[in-house]
Amino acid sequence: MTRISARRRSAISWISAASLLLILHAPVHSQELKKVRIGYPAFSLTFLTFFVGKDAGIYKKHGLDVDMVQMAGAVQTSALVAGEIDYLTGITSPLVAAARGLPFKGIMVTHEKTLFWIIANPEIRRMEELVGKTVAVDRLATLQDIVARDLVRRKGVNPEQVTFIQTGSVSNSVQSLSQGSVAAALLSLPHNFVMTQKGYRELASALEFNQRSASGGIATHEAKLKNDPAGVKAVVRATFEAMEFNRREKTWMVNYIQTKWKLTPKVAAESYRVWLNGFTSDGKIPIKDLQDIYDEALAAKLIPSAVPVAKVMDYTWVDEVIKEKR
Repeated sequence: MTRISARRRSAISWISAASLLLILHAPVHSQELKKVRIGYPAFSLTFLTFFVGKDAGIYKKHGLDVDMVQMAGAVQTSALVAGEIDYLTGITSPLVAAARGLPFKGIMVTHEKTLFWIIANPEIRRMEELVGKTVAVDRLATLQDIVARDLVRRKGVNPEQVTFIQTGSVSNSVQSLSQGSVAAALLSLPHNFVMTQKGYRELASALEFNQRSASGGIATHEAKLKNDPAGVKAVVRATFEAMEFNRREKTWMVNYIQTKWKLTPKVAAESYRVWLNGFTSDGKIPIKDLQDIYDEALAAKLIPSAVPVAKVMDYTWVDEVIKEKR
């Protein structure tokens, strides 16, 4: 049996990944690429499917020239209203906005596991020690804020006894925690692993309570659904292909995560494993289950108003694409 050295195996895996990229990036001659702007709220693995869809050439394969635009908070919904963005990938904010009268619809859910952790300074060992202290979140009145308060409550502490501040981004939250400006921060993948490796302490994880939410997906303006149904379906179809690629190409994905987030191989592999576990199988969370999630959030005063999920989610385009694949 011929033995292959670790260095040679690594070279082979990178050559295979490069070959795959060349295939995926083959030019689309039969049609002009359609420009699409997709907004994402944080540089987090929650939205990895969309990064991969662009960088692996999957959206381009489907005739889409995708521009990924980072935006958070009210900027997202304002941009969607103004037509400055075509789709949003963090769909809790647009769904809550839709429930309050804005013309938005959620059309797909890529992730149903809530991938957030409360990470604290090393000297803080229990959630009770956060009473009277400050916890950083990306934005107030968003999914991150909802999850942070819920995790504090589930650990037996009244969230009203903790001060939550917004930093604007997960990178800023990491910086605030590193500088000692806050006692703890709500972090997403892979930032939680990076900080715990540096000695910071995990106080709570949404996975620990098997929390579900539409943490990643696609929302858009109702006018987009009415005026460009073929374009909407192309985005959904390409996103499904990206999800299949995510599951299938483990080596490529781990290398991509390691490079894009500047991680060690071990952290990249663990981040991929945890992230992949949260995938939806069919681009959906059942309407009833999603309604239960938002009803619980309302009862706990984590969102400002009720969200009638059946009115603000529309899986028509997901169902049509699934039907095409059969």
